[in-house]
Amino acid sequence: MNKSKININAFTLVEILVSITIFSIMFISIMWIYIISTDISLKSDINRLMQENIKNLSSKIYEDIRKDWIIWVSGSHTDECNFDLSSKFYKYGDKLCTKSGNIYYLAKKDLISGQYLRVSASDCSGIADNCVIAMWPNEPLTNSYVAIKDLKFYLSKDYVPKVTMNIVLQPATNKWVKPDLIKESKLIFQTTVSERPF
Repeated sequence: MNKSKININAFTLVEILVSITIFSIMFISIMWIYIISTDISLKSDINRLMQENIKNLSSKIYEDIRKDWIIWVSGSHTDECNFDLSSKFYKYGDKLCTKSGNIYYLAKKDLISGQYLRVSASDCSGIADNCVIAMWPNEPLTNSYVAIKDLKFYLSKDYVPKVTMNIVLQPATNKWVKPDLIKESKLIFQTTVSERPF
């Protein structure tokens, strides 16, 4: 039998291992690119939602302050809004009152009553705490896609009384966001609005 005429069409073990390695590297690279592009897209959606919430919230508060003036800011849970105009300036706190009777505060939904109860920033500091900014008596101004972590109002009186709002927010955990993206997507917002001078 002539050995030179035998033709074996087969892969060697080394060729199979090399091809599997190359295929695995290509597959992992493609999956890595897909995961990164998905995270980037999700981050842009998260930022858009948080900015929409801030825009809606701030426009509501701006309109109220410019139309009905600032009455008082309080940091105490027991203080009610009063109309003592001499005490309203150079104050800070987490509750803002306007002359129209609107009160803005940090709140959390009570699971038993379904009401939004006023809370402090320490009650909203955990990653799973989903607090909102509410307007008295029981109207949330931010939607369920964002969680407010801190809210502060600073009042001052120069020529025209003004209030500075500091808001810290992040995506809510009960929605479609991975926990590592929640930590990366924290947004700190600060704005100042003044009363109309006339």
